[in-house]
Amino acid sequence: MRSTGSMARGVVALDALILARDVKGERMQLTLTEEQQLLESSALNFLVAEYDFRRRDASIASPEACRPQIWSRFAQLGWLGLPLPEEAGGLGGGVLETGLLMRALGRHLVVEPYHASVVLAARLLGLLDEAGHAALLQRAVEGELRLALAHEELGLDTFTPRATMAQRKGDSWVLRGRKLLAAGVPGANVLLLTAADSEGMTRIFRVPAYIAGLHAHACQLADGSYAADLTFDELELPENMLVAGEHDVEATLHIVLAGGIVALCWEASGAMQAALEQTARYTQQRQQFGQALARFQVVQHRLAEMAVCCEEARAACELAALRLDMPCVDVKTALALASFAKSKVGRCARVVSQEAVQLHGGMGVCEELPVAAIFRKLSAFGQQFGAAALHSERYGATLLASGHWRTSQTLLEPGSPAA
Repeated sequence: MRSTGSMARGVVALDALILARDVKGERMQLTLTEEQQLLESSALNFLVAEYDFRRRDASIASPEACRPQIWSRFAQLGWLGLPLPEEAGGLGGGVLETGLLMRALGRHLVVEPYHASVVLAARLLGLLDEAGHAALLQRAVEGELRLALAHEELGLDTFTPRATMAQRKGDSWVLRGRKLLAAGVPGANVLLLTAADSEGMTRIFRVPAYIAGLHAHACQLADGSYAADLTFDELELPENMLVAGEHDVEATLHIVLAGGIVALCWEASGAMQAALEQTARYTQQRQQFGQALARFQVVQHRLAEMAVCCEEARAACELAALRLDMPCVDVKTALALASFAKSKVGRCARVVSQEAVQLHGGMGVCEELPVAAIFRKLSAFGQQFGAAALHSERYGATLLASGHWRTSQTLLEPGSPAA
């Protein structure tokens, strides 16, 4: 049974989300449209049929943890174009639609680099220069090639200027630097490299994955997916590899990264829900002292806390997605919402993953059960794009600086700014 206090917290979190207001001050009822429901149900149906835990092993064992036939099916289902602008050949899906798909992928522990290739790299390229890269994006949408974004660097926060330097040299650019654990790089055809020029302006370069002077060291991550460390010194690139020309790309990059963090939170919420359901089922089947574990009150309380964490995480994801999908969201708001979501979901994911392992006992670390893979997935999520503690500190500082901690962040007054 769920304790009264736990149930109250879950209900309050959900009610607060339902009462959220849009920028016009009108009440916004959180009800998925028919298209959104179809997207989520079709994704779950496909993954149940084609991507169970045993078939997932085939993806992990394949080169770069990406089965070509599965990636082709993603293309046929329209998933590879879901978050891309319609002008770039995509479906124009918002953060909420992307989140629904990511939740389904997280529920089934999909290791194919959908987030790295589509949610980050393809969306960034589409927003920056959809006309100039229409042919490239079309091939990506059709599954003929994969993109990857190389942005993270050792010791640097996701949203701070890069240490990688880009300097002009006549009609070309010379890049020097290193990228750390760039997800989706192994097997990608085109990379997007972020750098800072001599004036501190953010630059993005579109680079063939196997260009001379670019060295990649691939590694497999805890969740079974692949990433790579990139090093390049005196990497000379022609002017036409500079994305968006002389336009300032920092704001667009940060908005895409913020949306990417929220998408990862959706994926984690799907994995959390799977962990809860599998743990509840296991405790109902496992016998101890002549009765099922689920009949012990302490086990019921721990399952209730897991359920509340799942509800709170889902509510945080939905609120962040709804706010990010509002028109004219600025960079400050996007970063605050990303930190809000990662702070809440990161802390909830830790509770759910650890309780799942504890309630499974020794079986919780057995590779025969999905719960061990879920634990690794959620543990890795806890460190991606900054730990929950970092985002909690950032979000708290934003609220204190703005003074908006005095008012509800869900029941916004008409015209009031976001945190």
